[in-house]
Amino acid sequence: MIFPSLSRLILILLIVRPLFFQPAKAQVDTLFRLSPDLRIFRLFQKQAPYYSIGHTPYLKNAQDSARAFAQLDRLATFAQNQDDDRLFWTVQLHKILCRHELVKAMGKPSSVLLAAQPYMDKCPVPVVQAAYWHHRGRYAYETQQFDEGFRWLLRAQQTFEQIGYEHIPEINDYLYNLGAEYYFFGEYKTCIHYLLSSFYYPPLVERIGIAAHNTVGLCYQHLHQYGKAQAYFFQTLRLAGKHGDSAYVAIANSNIGHLLLLQNKSRLALPYLYKGYQFSFQRRHEYQVPENAALTALYVAQALLNLDSTQKARTYLIHSTRLFTNRPWSDYDLQYYQVQTQYYKKVGNFRLATIYLDSLRGIENSQRTLFNTRLLAASQSQVNAERYLNDLRKLEASQSKAVWVRNMVLLVAVLLILAGIYAFRQNQQKRWQEKQVLLAQQQRAEQLLAQYMVNIQEKNHLIDTISAQIDPDELAHPTRPSIKSLQNRVILTEDDWQQFKELFEDVYPNFFSVILSRYPDLTKAEIRLLVLSKLQIDTTQMSRILGISPESIHKTTYRLRKKLGISGKINLNNLFENESTTQS
Repeated sequence: MIFPSLSRLILILLIVRPLFFQPAKAQVDTLFRLSPDLRIFRLFQKQAPYYSIGHTPYLKNAQDSARAFAQLDRLATFAQNQDDDRLFWTVQLHKILCRHELVKAMGKPSSVLLAAQPYMDKCPVPVVQAAYWHHRGRYAYETQQFDEGFRWLLRAQQTFEQIGYEHIPEINDYLYNLGAEYYFFGEYKTCIHYLLSSFYYPPLVERIGIAAHNTVGLCYQHLHQYGKAQAYFFQTLRLAGKHGDSAYVAIANSNIGHLLLLQNKSRLALPYLYKGYQFSFQRRHEYQVPENAALTALYVAQALLNLDSTQKARTYLIHSTRLFTNRPWSDYDLQYYQVQTQYYKKVGNFRLATIYLDSLRGIENSQRTLFNTRLLAASQSQVNAERYLNDLRKLEASQSKAVWVRNMVLLVAVLLILAGIYAFRQNQQKRWQEKQVLLAQQQRAEQLLAQYMVNIQEKNHLIDTISAQIDPDELAHPTRPSIKSLQNRVILTEDDWQQFKELFEDVYPNFFSVILSRYPDLTKAEIRLLVLSKLQIDTTQMSRILGISPESIHKTTYRLRKKLGISGKINLNNLFENESTTQS
């Protein structure tokens, strides 16, 4: 089975032999009479036979290359005179690729494409830039830099899709190349997608169209959809016969025969395999496909073994080994060991059959490992990226719908942002108002507490004033109960303490919870003493408020300090400032 790869025979830009048989001016005049799109297509079309499958690059010596670059220079001058930017930059890209091919022809690794990147970054024509990226990706594949190759190819493909395939005259070639790379990675469904898309656009040369049909058939064969595979192989055979392409007549016949062989139809397969083997040696259009002949010889041998024609099968086995050219990524080795195993079983040499079977298993394992590690692992992220692009294309039913959806999303996003800003500002305003209310309540509570304490202080002051004006002996006289009554009015009753506590909690909301959580064994008297200390009430006033003597105040304070474990140097007020702050 032969995979029609373009990877060894790059690129669009080798000036074709017919180009040199006509005067340069005639070529320019011919392009001048064409539409801009047709100019590009004809330019590519004239070059295509010299980079397509099986062709040898035409630029074999310095004379050929000089003539090619002279022709490109004339085309560039013509493009400038016509203000045709696309043609001008396409010519520049052709020059770069020509230099690239010349370096490769000398058997050297080429850095021409890499060195040209700064220049091509200045290109104002997106499709030409994308064409450059496409060729960068293909060359990276040739040098087995699969990760880099996929990045360039996907970048180019996204641009092609944005421009629209219908606006790119040479798009058939890009789609075929991309499909071929996906075939190489075993992404057969994606390969089919791109190759079927390429059928809607004219190929630069008929051989590309023939190769595309053959590759679709191979994809369906790998997917075990044998009916579709056979249909595309027969289309390949028809197109190859129509255009006299003996190489693809050979390949198509071999593939049809192999497909029948996979379905255990050996007798039906043999006529196609014989024809494929014979046509592989016909020399037309400079094509010969000995690698197809080698593989087809193995298919013939397998079919003959299935039909018990052992001696004849041996002859084709020997022919295949003489024809095989150690082509990379070929199925030859697997097929060879499989047929040899089958042959030695037929002749009863089970020792050699076992040896070949072991070799077959080893090759299967090594190729599977190589494929998985070197190819799939190296490009999995890029394959996933392409799958994402495919999903995205399915979601976008039309460009207008996509634009509408985008605009609606932007509108909704703007509205959500505005709503968020409005809600944020409303929330800020609400929080500010709540803060102002709390601040006003706090200030009101402080005023009430202060006024409450002022009233007590005024009563104490009044008592002090009256007591100073009356003789001490008279204070003890039984006819002087008014002073004692006034003093009792200053002492806070239980109801007074509840009212006082409410005012105090409004001003210091965490005070009581902090004290009780840290010192749960405090008595009511001790708590009241701490509250008055918090308000910085002196000992005399405390004694009057609490209805006890100053000496009792001192004793209670002493016991309290001992219970709290603090020295006399620490101010009780400062201590509970810290406690309250920590808890809150």
